[in-house]
Amino acid sequence: MANLNNITGALLIDATAAFLNGAGLGVQEDKNRVIPKTFKEKVNNRLEDVPYVSAQSWRRWLRDTSNEENGWNPSELRAVGEGSEKGTTNKISTELNPIEFPEDDLFGYMKAGAKGEESVQRTSPFKSSILKGIKNMRTINIDEAFVHLKEGTPLPYSTKFYSAHLEGFFNLEYYRLGVYDNLGSKQELSSDMVTKHTDKLNQSSLGVKFIRYELKNAAANRNLNAAGLLKGLAYLRGGAKQAAFGADVSPKVLILAGLESANPIFNNLFIGTGEKPILNTELLLELYNDYKDKLATPIYVGFRKGYLQNEEEIMEELKEGFVLASPVDIVNQFNKKYLTNG
Repeated sequence: MANLNNITGALLIDATAAFLNGAGLGVQEDKNRVIPKTFKEKVNNRLEDVPYVSAQSWRRWLRDTSNEENGWNPSELRAVGEGSEKGTTNKISTELNPIEFPEDDLFGYMKAGAKGEESVQRTSPFKSSILKGIKNMRTINIDEAFVHLKEGTPLPYSTKFYSAHLEGFFNLEYYRLGVYDNLGSKQELSSDMVTKHTDKLNQSSLGVKFIRYELKNAAANRNLNAAGLLKGLAYLRGGAKQAAFGADVSPKVLILAGLESANPIFNNLFIGTGEKPILNTELLLELYNDYKDKLATPIYVGFRKGYLQNEEEIMEELKEGFVLASPVDIVNQFNKKYLTNG
């Protein structure tokens, strides 16, 4: 069995009549129209608007949900550097403390020091795509409305919203959790942080100006933070304009697997040719066979009953090497089997 170095996966969200991530106001004649994020994609030789949620946006949902579900203290963004006492600085950072704040361990951070000051940067172990509408199952509509004044003519405004099934993929570099490299000018732990938590860290020299710090309880901490992140994924919540365009953004399909390599293999898995999304079982089986030597776990496929068009096919085709359940249940099973300490 391969080593569990990464946890990779995919998710599909039902965004029916939703507005989850705004792009501001329209231009010219649409200046009173609020618009969602879209990009252009060529479909049948014509450009089509594709609704999407930025990676930054849904990662914020995941950060907040994970903190709430696990009772973690948030690593709040705050102004830093000159002017921070007045809140006027253009520099921001989190706590920069991955030892006490799981959010910093999972999502990384950056602080550029002024001249003569120490810079700190940890690239995010959690990598993610945008959430984009799958082909043939995305429409954009306009909600026309008015603001009724006490006196005078009502003011018109409109909001573009969409109906789509939004897919995305991700990879968690599990092996990096609880491990912090200070290599030359690339410092993951500040000097103050090392001094403050000396009793919690093992230190090793891996070369000239290359020091690796690892938590003494790294294995337990790694499992705890990874399991908490997956729990956050299962119960994901957030999104813009929920009062007017409420949507449940918890995944209707969630796919997980442990991998030795850092390949986010579960992408473009969904087909939109029917009334409901179709999970491409042929592609999943191909991925299983191609990556069999690198898989550290079975492929866990979680889906809400009645959501996918080919549910019977999934149950018949995905047997050996797969675990099928609901999105929440596959996370519980995965966490219990692979991320439970002791």
